[in-house]
Amino acid sequence: MTFSDPSAGHSTATFPQLRDWGLIWDSYDPAVHGAHRMPHFYTAVRHENWWGSAVQMDVLLALAKKHGIPVAWVTPAQTLSRLAAAGADHDDKLAVLVDSEDAIQALCRLKLDECTDEWIAGEVEAGEKAMAAWSDGHREAAACLAVAGVEQMLHNLTHVPRGRGAHGRLQKAGKKKPNDYLPKHQYVLAPLNAFYTPYDPGRGDAVPTTLSRHAVVHHLPLSHLSPGHCIIAVMLLISIIRETQERYDNIRDDLLMQASD
Repeated sequence: MTFSDPSAGHSTATFPQLRDWGLIWDSYDPAVHGAHRMPHFYTAVRHENWWGSAVQMDVLLALAKKHGIPVAWVTPAQTLSRLAAAGADHDDKLAVLVDSEDAIQALCRLKLDECTDEWIAGEVEAGEKAMAAWSDGHREAAACLAVAGVEQMLHNLTHVPRGRGAHGRLQKAGKKKPNDYLPKHQYVLAPLNAFYTPYDPGRGDAVPTTLSRHAVVHHLPLSHLSPGHCIIAVMLLISIIRETQERYDNIRDDLLMQASD
C-alpha cells in the first residue's frame, strides 16, 4: 500500500489546498506506508508530532477536550496512536501515558530546549524546574509547579483577563471549534476544557475525573495527582511554553517583514 503526498511539487499553497491536503496527510501510517518525509507545508496546518500517528483530527480533539491530554507539541506520534486505540475510559488513557512516560518526557525536553526567546525566559525557567522534578521522580512536585506556573501563560496566550469569571472564560477558550483552514492552534488550548472543569469542594462537588486546576489549587487530594495526571500537568506546561515561543517567533517574523517594506 502506497502513500502519495498531494503537496509534492507545489511551492505555494492556498488555504483550501492546505485544508484538503491535511485530510490526506492524516491517513499516513509509517507501519503501513513505509517511511515518508514530513511534507514542507505540513506544519502550516498540523503539529509536527502528529505526523505518522494516523490519528484523525476529531479523535485528537476528543483526547484533548474530554481527557485533558495535551496532544500538541509534546505527545509522540506513537503515543497518540496508542491513545486513540485505547479504551474509552479515562483510566485507559492514563495507563498509556504512564507506559509512554520516558518517550513523553524526552519530547517535552526537546520542545522546551526549543524555547529560547528572551520574552519567555521566566516561563522557560519554570518549565526547567518542573522537568527537573519530574526527571528526579518527584511527579507530584512537578505537577504542582506546572499547574501553578501555567495559568499566567494561559491568560497571555488566550488574552483572557484576570478577574471574576476568568476561569470560566479560560474553559470556554478550550471549547472553541478549530478553524477549518488553520486548526492547529486550537488543539493547544483544547485541554483547558477539562483542566478548568468547575469544581468547588465547599459545595461538596465530586473531584473531577480529569486533571483539575481547581482540585490541585483549592483541595489537593493526593489521589487526584495520579502518575498519569502528573504527566499531563507537565505536558500542559511545556506545550503552552512551546506554543508561546511559536507565537513570538511569528510576531518577530512579522516585525521583520514590516521593517523590510
